[in-house]
Amino acid sequence: MTKQGLVLAGIVGTLIMTPTPAHAYLDPGTGSMFLQLLLGGLAGLAVLLKLYWQRLLSFFGFGHQESEIVAEGDATASEPESETEGPQH
Repeated sequence: MTKQGLVLAGIVGTLIMTPTPAHAYLDPGTGSMFLQLLLGGLAGLAVLLKLYWQRLLSFFGFGHQESEIVAEGDATASEPESETEGPQH
């Protein structure tokens, strides 16, 4: 970078970092609103993680594999059948 470029960058940086008065007013309710926005966002993120937690774990390889499904014939063979009970409503 040339000497002129460094001087120009220094002048622009100085102008950008020079504070200017804002003439603005923030009432006490504004801080409460920002805190409420932050806490609501965190609660929404927690609900979103709870809903998709198993998908997230399986995406990274830590969840249960879906190939571990037991065949329907094997599952019904192990259950004892009771002939004494009537139809259930």
